[in-house]
Amino acid sequence: MMPIAILFLLGAAVLAGAAAFLYVSRFGRRRSAGNVVDLAAVRRRKLRSAQEALRNGTLPDAGVTAKRTAVPAAGAEIRRFVPKSAGASPQTCSSCQKKTDKLGFYMNDYGRLVGVCKECRKSAKNRDLMPL
Repeated sequence: MMPIAILFLLGAAVLAGAAAFLYVSRFGRRRSAGNVVDLAAVRRRKLRSAQEALRNGTLPDAGVTAKRTAVPAAGAEIRRFVPKSAGASPQTCSSCQKKTDKLGFYMNDYGRLVGVCKECRKSAKNRDLMPL
């Protein structure tokens, strides 16, 4: 009876030691995340030091620049969007090879782009092609 009690106590001690090890290691992993740096705070600090350097007339550290001010474009040419003319070049249908002005575009089973005319659209929908 005595050896069974000793083995029982020894097993309980091993289990308690394992539980304590897991508990300690779990808290150790939480503390290891303390070395994460807040990048927003670093950026603010760098920007602040760069602005102070510009006020003092000294050169800022390498790699640190203050935000540029927007300079209006004097004499810049602004062009309007001109769409392509509708009859420029007819495109060919991917299934029947007819030239048409208007195509519907689908993605086939292999991931390729397929341009389909009005007559072939029904077959494209029957094949469950994904419309784009």
